[in-house]
Amino acid sequence: MGIFGIAKRGLGMLGKKKVSKTISSVKPGAKIGAKSVSEWKNKASLSTLKSAGDSAVQRIKDTAKSLGKLNETLKKQKNIMDK
Repeated sequence: MGIFGIAKRGLGMLGKKKVSKTISSVKPGAKIGAKSVSEWKNKASLSTLKSAGDSAVQRIKDTAKSLGKLNETLKKQKNIMDK
């Protein structure tokens, strides 16, 4: 490290970053905005469950559609084989 680097380090310009403190815990009864923390957590978990349910329903619909196409293909193959 050259003289310039040592000078910067000595003056405290290198390696010092201002970082705000991290919130390590929030009590469940604390109010954030107009709602308590437990209400926010309940809303978030409900949203997660709803999105997971929606994706499961969509997956079932896609599977049913694929099975319908497979069923049509098998019927066509059966008709070809019966001729």
